[in-house]
Amino acid sequence: MDFKNVGIVDVGMAVVQQLWNEVTQQAMELGSETSDVVLNKGSFQEFSKTIFELKMLLASLNAQKIVDATHSESTTAALETLSFQLKKACKIIKDYKSGSRIRLLFKSHSILLQMQDVAKDIAKAISSFQLINLDIALNLKNMTNQIIDNLSTMEFQSALATDKIASEIEDSISQNSKDQENAVKLLGKIAEAVGASMNASMVQNELELLKQEKEEMEDQKKQAEALQLSQLIQFLYSTEIVMRPQDEIIAAYHQQYPIDSFICPLCNNMMADPVAILCGHSFERKAIQEHFKSGERKCPTCKQELLSMDLTPNLSLRNSIEEWKQRDMDLKFQAAVPGITSNDLSRQKKALENLQVLLEVPSYAAKFAEEGLIRKLVEILKDKELDSAAALKCLYCLAKCCDNQKETIIKAGAVRCIVKQIYKDGTEPDAIAILLELSERETHAEKIGSTKDCIPLLVSLLANNNPDISQKAHKVLQNLSSNTHFVVKMAEVGHFQPFVARFNQGPQETRTLMAAALIEMQLKESSIKDLKNKQFIHNLVQMLSSSAPACKVACLRSIKKLVEYPKMVKRLLKDPVTIPHLLGLISFVRSDPHEKQEAAEILALLIGASQQFELQKYRGLQELQSNHNVNLLLQVVASSDPKTKVKFLHLLVELSQKSETAQNLIRSDEDAVGQLFSLLHSDQPVVKRWTMRLIYCISEGHPAGVPLPPSPAKETAITTLAGILISSPDTEERSIAAGIISQLPNDDVDIDEILRKSDTLKAIHEVICSADEETDGNMAPAGHGPSLLENALAALLRYTEPTKPELQRQVGKLELYPSLVRVLSRGSSLAKQRAAIALAKLSQYSTSQLVYDATIVANQAKHSMPLMNVMKLLTNMSRCCSTSSENVSICSVHGAACSSRDTFCLVKADAVKPLVRTLSETESGVAEAALMALETLLTEHSTLSRATAAIVDSQGVVAILQVLEKGSLSAKTIALDLFQKILRNTQIADTLFQRSEGILIQLLHDAELKKKAALVLKQMKVLPDQSSYF
Repeated sequence: MDFKNVGIVDVGMAVVQQLWNEVTQQAMELGSETSDVVLNKGSFQEFSKTIFELKMLLASLNAQKIVDATHSESTTAALETLSFQLKKACKIIKDYKSGSRIRLLFKSHSILLQMQDVAKDIAKAISSFQLINLDIALNLKNMTNQIIDNLSTMEFQSALATDKIASEIEDSISQNSKDQENAVKLLGKIAEAVGASMNASMVQNELELLKQEKEEMEDQKKQAEALQLSQLIQFLYSTEIVMRPQDEIIAAYHQQYPIDSFICPLCNNMMADPVAILCGHSFERKAIQEHFKSGERKCPTCKQELLSMDLTPNLSLRNSIEEWKQRDMDLKFQAAVPGITSNDLSRQKKALENLQVLLEVPSYAAKFAEEGLIRKLVEILKDKELDSAAALKCLYCLAKCCDNQKETIIKAGAVRCIVKQIYKDGTEPDAIAILLELSERETHAEKIGSTKDCIPLLVSLLANNNPDISQKAHKVLQNLSSNTHFVVKMAEVGHFQPFVARFNQGPQETRTLMAAALIEMQLKESSIKDLKNKQFIHNLVQMLSSSAPACKVACLRSIKKLVEYPKMVKRLLKDPVTIPHLLGLISFVRSDPHEKQEAAEILALLIGASQQFELQKYRGLQELQSNHNVNLLLQVVASSDPKTKVKFLHLLVELSQKSETAQNLIRSDEDAVGQLFSLLHSDQPVVKRWTMRLIYCISEGHPAGVPLPPSPAKETAITTLAGILISSPDTEERSIAAGIISQLPNDDVDIDEILRKSDTLKAIHEVICSADEETDGNMAPAGHGPSLLENALAALLRYTEPTKPELQRQVGKLELYPSLVRVLSRGSSLAKQRAAIALAKLSQYSTSQLVYDATIVANQAKHSMPLMNVMKLLTNMSRCCSTSSENVSICSVHGAACSSRDTFCLVKADAVKPLVRTLSETESGVAEAALMALETLLTEHSTLSRATAAIVDSQGVVAILQVLEKGSLSAKTIALDLFQKILRNTQIADTLFQRSEGILIQLLHDAELKKKAALVLKQMKVLPDQSSYF
């Protein structure tokens, strides 16, 4: 055996095996690299799948067996070819993934073609192994055939969306478009296509990659590639997501005197995108493209026939043009500097026109500022012949670009000029933009805020229709808000948000100053919306606990101002410390009397602005009604000076009006009641008046009436009240005194005796008679509550009680009835109600007496004198409601029985018609009182027919039916009873009968009234006796 040959064979086989393993590894790497390609994902995933199958095939085959069948040299050659193609494909994929994604998207079509060619080459390399002819497993042969077939026929097709985006990129850079909006939209499509987020980081990364690739292309002298990369860089900058560095900015404005070589022969304009054609002449890209599109194939300049329409960007010419433009801008600036100070108006205008553009460049702005020309621009703002808008634009550029020149702009008086100009000519966006730039620094903001009328102007601009202006004004105000004086100014003109924020952040001294300023401000509903801030209210109330008197006084007065607004009342009550802090001021012995007065006034306002149910809703109001706190308030009344007394009496009145608990606590305190009645002798009218109000308030509507001190103070109290009603010159005092008298305990004969012996009834009579002479009939006092007439009528009701005949006789002697009847026509609703009740009580008592007297007279006549003599006697006696006995007619209801001077009759008093008219009153209780008065006519069977006739003749049925239609439930109930009695005792017209039938049928649907209504309908024979309504 030749061992030498054996060794050579083993080494060769080892080389093949190593190469085989490397190729297998390369296939695996290529498959992995290809699997996560984002663009044209479908084609690459199919390729990746096939390469992984190739890797599996190579791993499954036995290299030794293939070498034995094909010889090692051919196997090695095939493996090396396959390795080369796999490496080539892997490089294409890595470049595809690692370079600029925008550029690769732009070049995706050519890369896909490269991949398609490589796939075919890999298929050929696999075929060269001739695996089909080898003795291998059938499934491996089938796999080999499938792999070769897939790679040979594989087509790398670009997605339609990708092609479209690439086309849009090409259009954008070829047209040198500077449309920022379209550029951003296109970048969004690109980001979506490559699976990236469109943000500044993505754009910055792409720019770095493109710039790096551009440098590589320039180093390799690949100018076309470098140009394309420059265009892509320009496209990214056109989105303005990332700003081009200063050293890359190239100005491109039209020049006044262009060089011929920079002018396009076709369009006669300065070239912006010069391209060279085959003959070497250059044109503006768009112009030469249109030339070629028209069918021309000759150069417009030399007329040479062109074999190709290819366009080559002329970068050198473009750079020359741009450099020339920069020099042109320098020349314009050099001309503008002296021009702006020239006495020649046309030169000034031209300089101003150029400076608007030039000063947008920071270098020019800095140079301009160095020339000391800022003051000149401010002067131009005042010049009507020059363009102030252009001057504002220049000042804005200077403020924006030259931070160190902002102080100069302010010192030159720009802020005051801007404010005046806006007030006079309206708002220029650049004007407010200047203020915003200047206000960024706190020291500058101080000077802006101190400028006369500046803050009111800025606040007015918040409502400007231009959102940009209103937003900038808001930002300027924010920049000024670190100064307490400025936020107070803002609040004074209605902008409270900074005020509230500053108050919440500030120390106690700042809050004291701001609270004091708030007192003087005019507040609107929009202001209240901001001041309703929960933290603001809490911080304000907490100032009450301060040891500094100035702080507490400012807090009290500002709270008192805020309480005028209902929304603020609720916010103050919701804060758990509001009422405890106010009570703390009151209870603290060493508190200043003025502070106590303010606290009491605030509490009174809070209670007065609250609904009755809210006294149990808020914890503070619940505490205020406690026995301890009510006693505290009463003690202050007892021990304080007159002015403080008034404030606390007012507070107790407000509390008693809303709280039954507080009423009962005051009533149950005998010492407090005695103290209150002793204050009726005060030499301070206002103290006496508020005391009377409190007594009336704790008495009104209470079952026990007025809480009186024990005798002999009780008698003194009654006498004092009577004296006030009789002789006080103050209408309100008399009114309240009458109201209190009306609430005196009803079953106390001592009180009745005191009143009977006094001139109280005469005073009441005087009030009622005086009401006849008043145009409104009310005699209303200054302030709220019942009028003097209304309270006098309430007091009169004590004299009309049927159980008090002595008092009723006093009423009869004073001939009060005609005045009462007139009140029914001329008084307020409450006056009418009370007058009707008085008439009802008088009639109730007199009717029973009239019947009784008539019976006695008739019996006497029957036994002792002829009928004619009886009638003559009765005629001589008839003096119903009159002082004269002459021309007196017989009463149509009671006859001569009501002729006595001391008796009262509704018919003789002509009260029936006024009472009927009163039934139309809609105020609660009025119609009920009038119905009750009319019903007193129908109490005696002997006079029923005549009494009902009197009511019917006065149009009473129509009025009663109106009550049944529209009245309250209680009024309808009384009206039904009255109507039923009328139907029993008299006939009514058919039309009224039919109308009443319809109304009563409607009442059958009312659960409360249906039974009564059914009974009346039964009486009318509308319902049968066995109706289900009974």
